[in-house]
Amino acid sequence: MKYQIKYPLVFAISFFWFGLLLAISFIETPMKFQVPGITLPVALQLGKTMFRISTCIQLVLMVLVFLNLFLDQSKLTKTILSTSILLALILILEKFWMLPILDERANILALGKGLPPTPLHDYFIYAESFKAILLLLLGFSQLKKIL
Repeated sequence: MKYQIKYPLVFAISFFWFGLLLAISFIETPMKFQVPGITLPVALQLGKTMFRISTCIQLVLMVLVFLNLFLDQSKLTKTILSTSILLALILILEKFWMLPILDERANILALGKGLPPTPLHDYFIYAESFKAILLLLLGFSQLKKIL
């Protein structure tokens, strides 16, 4: 009996996106502050650039997921639809609320000025972690579609 994934695009996007998220948010971001000789302004600028690019790529991936799901609505299950909607909401919150504020804080810190702590950075980490879980859920939900 031959096995194949019936809906490979959403499956592939989910795990590619998960890999991107893991690499940028959970590996590259903390590691850049460990590099000997890197200054805080350079690390902050690098972080802003990486998250801006990553978020744009994630938006494209989200659009591809929704296009794929809505072009063939037989793929839609409650799990897949709710997972996709939650991913989109988190991504929109990050892109248009969290990151602009965090970018402005990074600019101020790069100038050597002090700032009071904010829980927004923690919220961003929670959002990234929740996105990772949702992406795994979305990707593994596609395994149920294997013939």
